[in-house]
Amino acid sequence: MDNLKIEELEDILDILIFEDKPSIFTEEYTLQFIETALHLMDETMTLNPRLIFEINLYDILLEDITDIFYVQLEEQIDDLYDGDDIEDTINDLLEEACSIFIASFYPDKYSELLQKFSEIDEIIDDTIKFFENIDNNKDDNNNEINKTLIIEDKINYLRSIPQPIQRTHEWYQFRWNLITASNAWKAFESQSAINQLIYEKCQPIKSINDFGDIENSQEVKMVNINTPLHWGQKYEPLSVMIYEHMYNSKIEDFGCIQHSSYKFIGASPDGIVVKSNTGRYGRMIEIKNPVSREITGIPKKEYWVQMQLQMEVCDLDECDFLETKFLEYPNYESYRDDSVTSYDLSGNEFKSYVITKNNSYKGTIIYFHTKEGAPYYVYQPLNLYLYEDITNWEEENIEKYQSDAYNYTFIKFIYWKVEKISCVLVLRNREWFKNNIGQLEKVWKIIEEERITGYQHRAPNKKQKSETYKPYVKNTVEQGCFLFNKIIKVDT
Repeated sequence: MDNLKIEELEDILDILIFEDKPSIFTEEYTLQFIETALHLMDETMTLNPRLIFEINLYDILLEDITDIFYVQLEEQIDDLYDGDDIEDTINDLLEEACSIFIASFYPDKYSELLQKFSEIDEIIDDTIKFFENIDNNKDDNNNEINKTLIIEDKINYLRSIPQPIQRTHEWYQFRWNLITASNAWKAFESQSAINQLIYEKCQPIKSINDFGDIENSQEVKMVNINTPLHWGQKYEPLSVMIYEHMYNSKIEDFGCIQHSSYKFIGASPDGIVVKSNTGRYGRMIEIKNPVSREITGIPKKEYWVQMQLQMEVCDLDECDFLETKFLEYPNYESYRDDSVTSYDLSGNEFKSYVITKNNSYKGTIIYFHTKEGAPYYVYQPLNLYLYEDITNWEEENIEKYQSDAYNYTFIKFIYWKVEKISCVLVLRNREWFKNNIGQLEKVWKIIEEERITGYQHRAPNKKQKSETYKPYVKNTVEQGCFLFNKIIKVDT
């Protein structure tokens, strides 16, 4: 009986290997053919899971994939080859593929067949390995569930970390004792950059603001809305909204987090995906909204270092580097005219006010001043696209924020659009952190020492201002910005 089966299998190999005439069934093509058949059967079972209960499952699957293959290979069968020969080969291969696939559900019944396949030919051996990978998808699903639970635990832990109230003494003290991810790159640059980092971190808390550390500023200062820094802050909430819309996700802010082992390292990620039923669950996001810098999709070194430290601090393995270039329309008319025409389910024509003619995002920001004179922005939801709905939203929010509860001052509407967007996945590099944490430790020890012994020798050289220099100041009342002076926008 065994000899008979082996002879039959040898006959099959004779069919597959043509020595005297050309054939598309090379070793590589044969393997691809069987792999394709396995994929098709796997998709069929995924779409129709109850087929597993059918007694004639083998016949059902074989009939389905045979029909598909003959439709796809019809021209080759009719025009290039002897029809009977090519059909025999296809039928044999599909039967073998179907037997392999069925073995995943009835392994005992087909174990002997699988063993023989693994012995007779490298092609079949590779195919079985491929099949085993498909079968292992069940294990992969279990691993995915375990991964989700692990990420859930990490996110819950991050949520549980106490956060000092912003702009309190505890908050400033906490940040003063950290090298933050956004500044850490200086430790890996020139001696001048290292000196700058040490000098900034050595300054007493009460005088930090005098040296330009905006994040740690204790004093309330007039906000210049024309700086690249403010531009990025203004559009960061919109970048989050667009990211959530594009990837059906939800971003949560976690504040400033301290590394669990290296207490001198801290990070304030722009957010983490907390919606679990997406492929991005637990992925961090780092947002940059450049004013003039070209978006290339390649993070600058300082941004890459920043993301690596953020992932280390939060013990997460992925970070999306999101760059978004926003432009502002000069007036309402240009914003209105840059809209696409769409049709509702009834065939009625309407203009969509959230998509440009170039199929990009656009919308409205309502710009207020608080009672203290600080800018405050309200962003149009991306799901409002009809003129009437947007108008109602504008009126409701103007009424809300000008009420006694807020007493804000309405300044103007800002009409924006996305000129370019790039989202690049950056993976955690544990080896890099392992090899470079020593440099950060070295710099931090210097900071601790020179806070006691003195740090003035690391002060930057001050440039002398020319006596003939006179700054040109332009009032910007026409922009609804009478509290501030206009400056030239430069990239950071």
